[in-house]
Amino acid sequence: MDVTRKPTRDLTCKVLALAFTLALTTACPGDDDDGGGGGNGEPVTLSGTVTYDFVPAVYSPSTRRGTLDFAQSSKRPVRNAVVQVRQGTRVLVDGTTDQQGRYTLTYTPSGRGALSVVALAKTTEPEIQIEDNTDNNAIWAVGGDITATVTTKDLHATHGWAGTSYTASRRIAAPFAILDSMYTASRAFMDVRPVNFPLLKVNWSPNNMPQPGSKPQGRIGTSHFSFTENEIYVLGRDGVDTDEFDAHVIVHEWGHYFEANLSRADSPGGPHSSGDILDPRLAFGEGYGNALASILLPEPIYTDTYWDASTLVAFGFDAESEPTARPDDPKKGAFSEMSVFRLLYDLFDSGTNESYDTVSYDLGIFYDVLVGPQKSTPALTTIGSFINGFIAQPGVSTADVYLLLAHYNIGSISSDFGDGDTQLRAIYTNVPGIPYTTEVPLVGGHDYNKRVQNQYYVFTGTGRNMTISASHASQDVGIEVYGQGRRLAESDIDYTGTETVSIPTQADARYVVVVYGFKETAGNYSPFPTLSITSQ
Repeated sequence: MDVTRKPTRDLTCKVLALAFTLALTTACPGDDDDGGGGGNGEPVTLSGTVTYDFVPAVYSPSTRRGTLDFAQSSKRPVRNAVVQVRQGTRVLVDGTTDQQGRYTLTYTPSGRGALSVVALAKTTEPEIQIEDNTDNNAIWAVGGDITATVTTKDLHATHGWAGTSYTASRRIAAPFAILDSMYTASRAFMDVRPVNFPLLKVNWSPNNMPQPGSKPQGRIGTSHFSFTENEIYVLGRDGVDTDEFDAHVIVHEWGHYFEANLSRADSPGGPHSSGDILDPRLAFGEGYGNALASILLPEPIYTDTYWDASTLVAFGFDAESEPTARPDDPKKGAFSEMSVFRLLYDLFDSGTNESYDTVSYDLGIFYDVLVGPQKSTPALTTIGSFINGFIAQPGVSTADVYLLLAHYNIGSISSDFGDGDTQLRAIYTNVPGIPYTTEVPLVGGHDYNKRVQNQYYVFTGTGRNMTISASHASQDVGIEVYGQGRRLAESDIDYTGTETVSIPTQADARYVVVVYGFKETAGNYSPFPTLSITSQ
């Protein structure tokens, strides 16, 4: 539905993100009224608390049912949020809330214009702001009118749930719930390491729906992190899919932001679900996102709510254990996101009831691996590169980690390229010399991001330019080239024919070529695509 937010007192307002500075001149609607709040020019100290309604998303792995539990909603503080006192269109003073949501501001009113206090859905350490992508990227906020004689003013953002749907004018808590989940994730890392997070912009709107198209119209496809925009989009369409209280979903997407800005992600993206045999880059990225959410919140039951017809329901999974009645990880290994999910969680959690899980490592070690060896790996970002970096950290027991790997049908990894795990190592083919030509054994009938539609080739640079080509007479294939910790080239995808890219190389540096296909019919490519690497 279309939602219009007018200047209702003590409810909600927005400010234009582009106009947000310390001397902000864009006010919430209605702040230009000559409301007689001017005062006599004496300093006034205003204090209060900013809170929001938190609604738990719940799911039971045993009954396989869940929902948003509005009956168990609670009032939570809005932490580290920017709070401003304004007079008319002028910001008189700004500050931030503390960890209990409290603020104290001293200001001097002057001239005419209504006085108001506004709390933005924006933190300062780290910088996170929640914008409305369907309203010129305005920052969400909650505010209320005051006068110069008022010294206390609390602000509260309500969830607006009316029993079967939301009351649009009272649906204010959503952006603050998103903000708080991401603030929790950020602070968890900042508490163990001196992290400098770059500005994160998050786009939420009640218009955001699970349809592709124009993002300013709310057609965002799904909640996701956009690697090209370096921003997060969150679903919010009432009666369809709303993710603002799905804290695991929110932190999962924040995890991709972490990868893109502090670590590295080579994942091809695309559709995936439990039981899939994925490209191992995708298996790692999605399993890592799920595990991070369960670790940081902390809550082992991952929950995602949505509407099934007119009923608000949920699906989810347990980071601690796989259901016995209907297993969700039937093909354990390096190509399973569920295996990666539970493996990473087991590396962190303190539960030692399982004979195979004898470890519990600090979040700081995870951070060190993600920003260190995982970011700089000469291989691609899979569970192989992560584990090889992990066992190299001080205090980590290789034997205990290997015991855990075995439970998830992953071999004793001893290199970034997956040595020690036969299946993972088999996706990498070493190129013995240049020039090089080979057939690429791809299998059709699967999405482009599944294991059988991908093969990797590792070659050593010579200091000269390299030309890489992949071809097939009747099927579409693509090429990506990675080196020096980043993607160096990607072919333009045609329907058939030859794809070619050229890159300069450094002598003795290793490069990885990914050849992937789009054949929709089941079975081997006939003939197999041809890969050629030549030196110029």
